[in-house]
Amino acid sequence: MKKVLLIAAFAVVGLLSVNAQENDNKSDFDEVVEMAKGGGFYVGANIGLPLSGAGDLASFNFGFDVAYLFEVIPNLEVGGLIGYSHFLGDGNYTYFGDEGTIVREYKDASFLPIAASARYQFNERKFFAGLDTGFAVNLSGEADSGFYIRPKFGYNLGPVTLIGSFTSISGGSNYNSDFNTLSVSGFTTANVGVEFGF
Repeated sequence: MKKVLLIAAFAVVGLLSVNAQENDNKSDFDEVVEMAKGGGFYVGANIGLPLSGAGDLASFNFGFDVAYLFEVIPNLEVGGLIGYSHFLGDGNYTYFGDEGTIVREYKDASFLPIAASARYQFNERKFFAGLDTGFAVNLSGEADSGFYIRPKFGYNLGPVTLIGSFTSISGGSNYNSDFNTLSVSGFTTANVGVEFGF
């Protein structure tokens, strides 16, 4: 992944250096290479409350992610992210029918998000707004894999950054019985967490 990102950075550098002025003390090429070298890893952990239909199936969400980002223009970082998101099943689904009572436990669901990540820094890098978009692969539970999107905001405290985010995974889930079906169109959460940069 790091090689792909560096190749993309050098392609951008090539385009910028064509327009560089010869009398500049520092060329566009040097600046972009310097920024690409400034890339780093971000490791985050978060907890969240399931919303909408996901709140009917799960009581709590937790996860973590690792991202590698590099600065392509001042204050804009882009890269890739991989993570893990787990939804704790919330009790039982009970249906009373003519033929008796059916009880079924909601199973935990877990996902592996793989996404492109971008963030823009504000106010001398004290705040950022970011967006992760990609695909979440279902690892367990009666859920489908689906599109993954996570807008987020951060406040930099130095060694640690506080993160607030909203996560949506489009993969639905169906809980079937002989009489009825409970379906959700996706898994959504409101999350808070922390992040460390290296």
